[in-house]
Amino acid sequence: MAATRHSYNTGHYFSASARAFGWITTALSVTMIINGSLAAYAFLPTAIITQFTHYRTEFDLAQMTYREGVRFAGITFGKMLPLAGIDFLFLKRNNYKQVSESRASMSTFQFERYDGYIKLSDNVKLHLLQRKTKEQAMQEMQQVAQDLQAELRDLTDMKLQS
Repeated sequence: MAATRHSYNTGHYFSASARAFGWITTALSVTMIINGSLAAYAFLPTAIITQFTHYRTEFDLAQMTYREGVRFAGITFGKMLPLAGIDFLFLKRNNYKQVSESRASMSTFQFERYDGYIKLSDNVKLHLLQRKTKEQAMQEMQQVAQDLQAELRDLTDMKLQS
């Protein structure tokens, strides 16, 4: 019998800097505990919380519902919504800019990412993933398409109309 519940991490809840801060705080807590500090136990789980909290999208094909939420400790927090149906999945190439500023300078970095989406029958579009390479994004999207028994469209080579 085929599985009817499918769940996907769609991104980290905390930024990369927050996750790094969590690991640093945990490392400092461990050293403080070794030195006899009991208060350090309160800071010990920060790396676990920051590293293992994700945005998540879940589909229940038997009940025809879906949920976008935040997952922590094996529980996804978010409201279940009715699933009208799945039209298709698609992969797009997007260009992003990141601006870094300091007192003396400003730098703009441009980079390309591949974003995977699912379009539902009621015109709702959900973001599923973002990867650096087309191959990795396509491979993961093909697995999602197989799980949900939906068509996958590659829109990475489409030119924008002016």
